[in-house]
Amino acid sequence: METEKLTEEYFMSGEWLAIASKILKNKGVVLVLGATDSGKSAGTLLLANYWLKHGRRVGIVDGDMGQSHLGPPTTMGLVVKDKMIRGWEELSPDTLYFVGSTSPIHHFLPTICGTKKLVEEGKKKKAEIIIVDTTGLVKGLPGQTLKEYKIEIISPDHIIALQRKDELEPIIRKFKGNEEMIIYPLSPEAEIKAKTYPQRKEIREEKFRRYFKDSSFLTLHLNDLILRGDNYYGAGRALLGEEDIWFLEKELGSEVSYAEKIGEGIFIITKGRAVEGLNDFWEIKKRFGAGKIIITTEDKYKNLLISLEDQRGFVISLGIIQESDFKRRIFTIFTPLKRENLLRVYGFKFGSMQIDLAGKELGKIRPGEI
Repeated sequence: METEKLTEEYFMSGEWLAIASKILKNKGVVLVLGATDSGKSAGTLLLANYWLKHGRRVGIVDGDMGQSHLGPPTTMGLVVKDKMIRGWEELSPDTLYFVGSTSPIHHFLPTICGTKKLVEEGKKKKAEIIIVDTTGLVKGLPGQTLKEYKIEIISPDHIIALQRKDELEPIIRKFKGNEEMIIYPLSPEAEIKAKTYPQRKEIREEKFRRYFKDSSFLTLHLNDLILRGDNYYGAGRALLGEEDIWFLEKELGSEVSYAEKIGEGIFIITKGRAVEGLNDFWEIKKRFGAGKIIITTEDKYKNLLISLEDQRGFVISLGIIQESDFKRRIFTIFTPLKRENLLRVYGFKFGSMQIDLAGKELGKIRPGEI
């Protein structure tokens, strides 16, 4: 039987039932830890249904932006339920938060911040128990660091550690002396067949295809929106003078689409590749009093995934950039958002993934490139 269908408590062992019963009485926030394919999602659904069956209002935070159940890839979602759930496929998110990537690597801040915001949103929606399903990144220093600080910021009342051996010990041993949270080491309740990277990618692309199925082209005017995130574009003062642009083109040996003065120095977008090698662009630094020159190309923005957000930073809709007018701050995007709903959009955030209009993953943008 598929693990997504294991929604009845008689599929749970006595150990799982004892823990589920204890949390039923004490309530609070439950964080589920486990490596990839350890049964976190199946276990989350089993536990949520146990509590729902016994009258609790349950919030589920899907914190896995790569193999997400509640929203498209690159997002984390929240749903709050009063009735039992037959499977993940019947759920729609109440709230989505955009991480911008299908992996938390290089995206620890939005991953941790988004998880915290979704948990707090679940509390606002009067969830008595909030269960947080996490990514499978638990090994090595990156995995341990991410989970440690996620636990720090969320302060869960309960931690369910799904481990086959002792792979979670480097994480949970740091919190065993904390009297405000209870740790439950558990073996996975169901045997989960491991997915290969191509299989995971195929699943993500199918979800992207479904999400953008009924999309159309809309024009965004960034001057009307708050540009969020850690991007360089829009972070400073535009250099629009023809003489400055001509000077940059001469020094770079490439046509310049846009440039602006930022805190670190000068950020430049070119139509083609700029001069590379040992050139430190001393003349540019001297002219503009800049300590650093950051150069990127227009093609980094083509097919870039973006988030259109409300005032609180939650997703209204995703979009894919098709055309960019950097000087006028106008973007043409492909999005399921209807034109009449554009007025709901308050903020705008660049992701770090490029996908085509059919949902195929084209590549990733590294931090500091845009």
